[in-house]
Amino acid sequence: MKKFFAFFLLLPLLLVLAGCGEAPEEEQITEEDVMDLVGEAESVDWKVRGSCNAIAQASTCVDYVGSLWTEEQMKLNCQGAGNFSLDACPYSEIGGCNTGLETIAEVVLWSYQYGGAPVEEPQYAAGACNNLPMAKWVLPDELLERKNK
Repeated sequence: MKKFFAFFLLLPLLLVLAGCGEAPEEEQITEEDVMDLVGEAESVDWKVRGSCNAIAQASTCVDYVGSLWTEEQMKLNCQGAGNFSLDACPYSEIGGCNTGLETIAEVVLWSYQYGGAPVEEPQYAAGACNNLPMAKWVLPDELLERKNK
């Protein structure tokens, strides 16, 4: 389950690094292509598209937020790790790590003080999250405010 957790924290970084090689000219992404994607991401309302509940195994649950996440991708990503649902994760009193902030790959990895590996010191989980690029520890109320804007 530690690999599962680490994957979601590093997902935005992996997506950025995947494009670092030199592609043939016809496959290169232009600044205009990127701005089109950014515009699409900005125009999409914040909403949970699905979730992967691994509370019983790892005391975590992932909410898939970004427009990148199709039902098929979410199911494949969750396979063997937890239970997939088109609903959001259960409420977490201690919060979660919001990665890929406001991008098409955005996810929230919620932590819980119950389940297979209860988080006993939430401040350490929050500190680890906040040290990642494009990540921020959030509480459910913060995301509710963002959703209602």
